Amino acid sequence: MEISEKELIHRARSGDRRAQAEIVKTYERMVYNLGLKLLGNDDMAEGVLQETFLKVLQALPNFKEKAQLSTWIYRIATNQALMRLRAKKRHQQSFDENLENENRDYSAFVRSIEKNPLEDLMNKELKEKMDIAIDELPENYRTTFVLKDIEGLALKEIADIMDLSLPAVKSNLHRARVTLRNKLSELWN
Repeated sequence: MEISEKELIHRARSGDRRAQAEIVKTYERMVYNLGLKLLGNDDMAEGVLQETFLKVLQALPNFKEKAQLSTWIYRIATNQALMRLRAKKRHQQSFDENLENENRDYSAFVRSIEKNPLEDLMNKELKEKMDIAIDELPENYRTTFVLKDIEGLALKEIADIMDLSLPAVKSNLHRARVTLRNKLSELWN
């Protein structure tokens, strides 16, 4: 018998380890994939996963249930990933480490620019150029782009996660797509 999200949250808040484990189990893949897509590194994504669920379990008693649990967890995971990204920039690690990521799915973006997703995704060179172009996007554009065109979230949900207005999210997404198109045309030529 499956319990409702509300009941699961209530049980987890009152210290039920099974309910807490169920929350982690339900959302761990989502959090890991988000970390991987924003950071491009397995170890850093694993760190985001661990830090996110530590924060989730610590903050669960204060969760107001105004948003869906998944949106709240996305917000925490996004913040954890962005903190790691900022720390990474401060330490000026090699850009080449980011090129190792082979797990990004660009089908939503490719559809958004009206290309054949299967044909383009099979092209390894395009994928590598896409990784480079995404990694070079400003942080707010990259986050918006990943959440919308790779993760497939709704614009309203992204606005909630990033604590931005809907027009700001739309603007970031538009600018990210235009920047990517320009970067890809430069990289391709």
